[in-house]
Amino acid sequence: MIIRKTFKYRLKPNNAQRRLFAQFAGSCRFVYNRGLAQKIEVYEKSKTKLSYYDLNNQLPALKQEYPWLKDVHSQVLQQGLKDLATAFTNFFRRVKNKETPGFPKFKAKGQRDSFRFPQGVKLNENLVYLPKIGLVKFKKSRDILGEINQTTIKKEGKHWMVCFSCEYESSIPNYDLALSKSLGIDMGLATYATFVKGLGNEVEKIENPRFLKKGLKKLQYLSRDLSRKAKKSRNWYKARQKLQNFHGFLRNSRNDFAHKLSTQLVKSHDIICVESLSIKAMLGSGSKNLSRAISDAGWSGFLENLKYKASHAGKGFLQADRFYPSTKNCHNCGQRHELSLKERVLDCSCGNKIDRDVNAAINIKQQCLKAVGTTVIKLVELPH
Repeated sequence: MIIRKTFKYRLKPNNAQRRLFAQFAGSCRFVYNRGLAQKIEVYEKSKTKLSYYDLNNQLPALKQEYPWLKDVHSQVLQQGLKDLATAFTNFFRRVKNKETPGFPKFKAKGQRDSFRFPQGVKLNENLVYLPKIGLVKFKKSRDILGEINQTTIKKEGKHWMVCFSCEYESSIPNYDLALSKSLGIDMGLATYATFVKGLGNEVEKIENPRFLKKGLKKLQYLSRDLSRKAKKSRNWYKARQKLQNFHGFLRNSRNDFAHKLSTQLVKSHDIICVESLSIKAMLGSGSKNLSRAISDAGWSGFLENLKYKASHAGKGFLQADRFYPSTKNCHNCGQRHELSLKERVLDCSCGNKIDRDVNAAINIKQQCLKAVGTTVIKLVELPH
């Protein structure tokens, strides 16, 4: 099995290298914005489209006009134009699929600064060689597997990160998956997730960490502090940096929680059953507070982590149908109940009185395990 994985590390550049990083990112942004402006202008005048190759052929003349572009690796500039071509491809794909179209936007200085090397990057222990920049130290927290396809340098808060996109071949463990190690998961907000484990439906609840809610007051303070500064003054840039750093802290905390929990579950269970969530629809249909709570929970990242980690480990990952009413149906008799969000207990006429989240997790597991032996993950055969 070919596995494509990105390994991300924090760089430890000196001041001169930081300036080069900013120059490379700024040059990429300049080429991208200039190409976008040209494409818009040409289309408005003649209704024709400039391709990536048209813009790429202009780079030699552009370097003569702007000599400082010669200090940047040529392939880095080409990658900026490729990003622009990808942005337009994605835009037209969304229009074709009748989704909300997002026309490519101009990039702003200091926001998502990044650049990419398609080749030429070399590694030596905790040093990475970047063409036209040189050797840069990075914090090597784990080994890099496989062959590096491309390398991205990006700024997150006050730190520069290096991301190695790698590809390697790995054999998937082939063994019987035990139903006694099955797991049903119901995602929630009152509790982050409710688990029912094994054939005896042992219950475990995971507390919602609520990273955004805990940091909301500080976030509001930093936002107000930024709004009071004169725009683009030295103090404004300092305040913006503090705000970006705190956003990065919240994002990293959420990602760390999702990775650790998903790794633990994949290691300790053979079959993982989850619900199919349309998070985009949920964000659009609820109140502002509900949408904020859903975004803070980070369900999408957690479920995606579970999916790819289970696949790499040879474990079963199953999703119940999106429209299956797991919360409303009694898992014991199947009778349907209409429950409001405030009702936390399902009290059925069959005598089953149970927490609504536990009932949902059991239903999700039962619904998914109906596929055992037929449509369950094709990596291995599950016992009947």
